[in-house]
Amino acid sequence: MRCHYENVEGVGRVLIPGCMAVAVTNDIDMCTCGPTTIRQFETPTYKKYAEMLIKRIRELEEENEYYRKLLESNEVTLKYETI
Repeated sequence: MRCHYENVEGVGRVLIPGCMAVAVTNDIDMCTCGPTTIRQFETPTYKKYAEMLIKRIRELEEENEYYRKLLESNEVTLKYETI
């Protein structure tokens, strides 16, 4: 997120630096931050978490299939239908 100013009650206008250049010089024109929004910043984190969950679901589905076949090979009747 780019450096920006925020109005803080009781304090006034405060510079929120996102990069070292602005933190050192206190000059917002020196900002080298990328123009990202909060959504652009958070999306990779959510995507990584979703991929991890999808992988885990696939592993559990494979495990369920293994046990289903094992039960069928031992002639155990299943109460539930497979999808």
